[in-house]
Amino acid sequence: MTTYYTADTHFYHKNVIRLSNRPFVSIEEMNERFIDNWNRTVNKNDTVYHLGDFVLGGTTKWEDTLSRLTGNKHLILGNHDDKKVVSKMAHYFESIELMVEKKIDRQHLFLFHYPIEIGLTPNAYSIHGHIHERPSRLVNQINVGVDSDFTREVVGFGNLIPEELVLEELKSRKIEVLRLREEIREDNV
Repeated sequence: MTTYYTADTHFYHKNVIRLSNRPFVSIEEMNERFIDNWNRTVNKNDTVYHLGDFVLGGTTKWEDTLSRLTGNKHLILGNHDDKKVVSKMAHYFESIELMVEKKIDRQHLFLFHYPIEIGLTPNAYSIHGHIHERPSRLVNQINVGVDSDFTREVVGFGNLIPEELVLEELKSRKIEVLRLREEIREDNV
């Protein structure tokens, strides 16, 4: 069983193709590619944390998408996720939350749609979406959205990121967080 992260799929959102310069001609093409990527990666016993902006539209569009996706799904609500529609889709999800805090190997992961500032703490990280192809501003923020540089570099555009790769990235970023903390300490002496 593997845990995966993703965000900002924006199924059925035509304008996101242009706004995020996605390589698709139509929403149908985008939807099918993302569904194929998901199902090629995620097994029925795997877990997926989707960090918001899942589907744009009403219950029919949500149901059409969710009924085709494998795995145990957790949704962190994004600004485009209509709460009334999502409440009708609850049976497709293991959980629907505004934020989830996970502790893995003494690392605190704050799963939230938006990037949050948590200070230069070497064991705390903001795992987020929302900003699409724009880079995260801080070293302890990781954008797991389908458009993000991190996603493109680690697994390729539009794919889900296995938790083990997120944890590897945290180890390298922890070194940078500790270096920055030391710089601040030296500047204050």
